[in-house]
Amino acid sequence: MEARLEKQKFLQLQFCLLLLICTLLPDLNSLFGLIDFDIPVFLSKIIGIIGGSMALYYFYKTRPSQIPVIFLSFAGGGLLLSVLSLIPSIPSWVGYISLVALIVALFLSKSNLKIEWETPGSQGAYLILIAILLHVYDSIGDTVLTGIAALIGLVLYFIGLGRIKDSLDANGIKGISKLKVSIILSIIAVIFGWIPLLGGIIAGILLIVAFIFEYLGYSNLKTSDPLGEEGRKGAGKLCTSMIIMLVASIVDIIPATGIIVSILSLIALWFIFNGWNMILLGMENKTTEQNDI
Repeated sequence: MEARLEKQKFLQLQFCLLLLICTLLPDLNSLFGLIDFDIPVFLSKIIGIIGGSMALYYFYKTRPSQIPVIFLSFAGGGLLLSVLSLIPSIPSWVGYISLVALIVALFLSKSNLKIEWETPGSQGAYLILIAILLHVYDSIGDTVLTGIAALIGLVLYFIGLGRIKDSLDANGIKGISKLKVSIILSIIAVIFGWIPLLGGIIAGILLIVAFIFEYLGYSNLKTSDPLGEEGRKGAGKLCTSMIIMLVASIVDIIPATGIIVSILSLIALWFIFNGWNMILLGMENKTTEQNDI
């Protein structure tokens, strides 16, 4: 039970640190000294700060003498500077220092907290959890850098699916195959999106087809036995997240609804985190139960 809780807190810490990193990525307006207050980004930063601080405090409380000082310094310092960056009058360089500190903490956390996954499939699910945040956050932040991060997220998502595939049964493999098709279509859609006029129409069509494949893929995962009961419920949450993202896409057609779309994307992101979190922990529990038999 303690090992499970540690993994839950680790996933919470990683997800919140990466969410904060995304909120701190500079855009062209900030580089030119223009201030553009974005409510969804502000809310994302608050969630990242609170969730990350709670997870970090858990490890500090349960392992007071086992966590390297350098990791605590980067993670704690990055979170503290993130709080300061919420103040409008604070110089932008405070946010940039926080960004660097959080990136370092993100890469140090797994080795410093000594978290190990039971199977390659769990490693794949962990990678997907991180990758999807990069991809979906672009609907919230929507800057040049978040767009690049979203494309990187799609590539990492594809790699993660390759790792998780070998740990699943026939139903799960069918789901992974459909998810891979969805990612390929999404990447092609991004490329077409850079082409004026006609490219945007083609990209829109490809994204609709990609949505269908992704939803069907998650539906297959709902019946995959190696995920365990918890993991299958997590796949159900992923289906829910797809419906929310579909609603966000429809609302986005209406002018002056950017904030609503961003908030819907934030809600979908919460379902995505919980869904893949449950899949990962479900696979871990299933493996542990099999080893105990």
